Amino acid sequence: MFTPKVLLVNDDAASLLALASLLDTDGTGYRVMTARSGEEALRQVLNNDFAVILLDVSMPGMDGFETAEAIHSHPRSASVPIIFITAHYADEMNRLKAYQKGAVDYLFTPIIPQILQTKVSVFVELARNNLQLQRQKLELEKLNHDLQEQRKQDLDHINERRQAEEALRQSQEELRQLASYQERIKEDERKRIAREIHDELGQNLLALRIDIAMLHARTGTSHPKLNKKVQAVLEHIDSTMKAMRAIINNLRPTVLDLGLNAAIEWQVKEFQRRTGIACELLMPEAEVVVDDNRATALFRVLQESLNNVFRHARATRAKIELQMTGERLLMSVSDNGVGIFPGCRRKANSFGLVGIKERISTLGGELYIDTAPDSGTALTIAVPLPLVEMGGAPVRLECESGTPVLMERRATDTVKKNVATPKRPLSTRRAKSLSADTSRD
Repeated sequence: MFTPKVLLVNDDAASLLALASLLDTDGTGYRVMTARSGEEALRQVLNNDFAVILLDVSMPGMDGFETAEAIHSHPRSASVPIIFITAHYADEMNRLKAYQKGAVDYLFTPIIPQILQTKVSVFVELARNNLQLQRQKLELEKLNHDLQEQRKQDLDHINERRQAEEALRQSQEELRQLASYQERIKEDERKRIAREIHDELGQNLLALRIDIAMLHARTGTSHPKLNKKVQAVLEHIDSTMKAMRAIINNLRPTVLDLGLNAAIEWQVKEFQRRTGIACELLMPEAEVVVDDNRATALFRVLQESLNNVFRHARATRAKIELQMTGERLLMSVSDNGVGIFPGCRRKANSFGLVGIKERISTLGGELYIDTAPDSGTALTIAVPLPLVEMGGAPVRLECESGTPVLMERRATDTVKKNVATPKRPLSTRRAKSLSADTSRD
């Protein structure tokens, strides 16, 4: 606990005792110290901090004026207030000299005790406040230093985090580019294999079937048993050609070569035939002109979305819509199924929606999912297509009647299969194209 100190300087022991008795009372909150000469006062000042010094003017050797000048010349005591007390030098010249030496007051004896105590108490309180301010200043300086250090650490952490985020973004972008490259390579390889199967194996099977068909025709009456065997071979060749066409379509549907509209129509009809889920298709009558990469990506997204409807949604009806909005191509797949329950998209080894999202991201597009339990699912993708040329009004392809639809992610879900047939084709030209394509070797 800080206790302020008051220094009394007087060469007269009786005067010194009298002053000390006036100030040294209970409850003053300060400590009184004494000195009998200017030299002793200087020694006390060098070793202690004083709130105020009461200094006698007339002293042998070093008088009060010289003592005050010496006290204020030292850095430690330069600001210590000095009150001169005198009984002999009461003239104005000495008073002025005292103030020039740095005095804050000049008192004459006899002294009124209350006035002296009040003056001393004021300077003592000032000393306390000054010490408190110094402590607060040190605390603020320490706090400021700590804050500067913390700020420096925070800036370092922010820089490290920014670098980590930048590295993560770069890594994600590289992974996305790698995934896009792998997907492109995979599609190119599928396309190459499908064409080789069609061109090589398909042509060989077709030639073989022609030869066997001719043999079958020539042995019809002359060799009945051989004709029967040849008929079985023909049936095996037909089933092999059918399996070959299915493999080609699984690798890369040749209908994609006819355009995105035709490919979507074929896929929707094939899905409806295979699953029995009633489908409604809305799309522009005019061709949607896109590059091969976009067409393939949109077709694969449609395939994956319809597979989700079949495997997880427990739906009875699906709606597929393709439309142009400004410079974006929108494709939505909705169903009236059970919806996507919370957490289903985060299941382990569940990458259907993740794969769709990555495909769309590589095209600079966006994926939107609107779903709720038992309320169906609507999956919408938006792909920028600045060079798309479209026209004409939407044409509705209606299949068997059914209810609205949604996707769900349950491996144990089953779907009741009711074979559905389209009520009305999109157009005669398009129907002929699809028919010709699906029968291609």
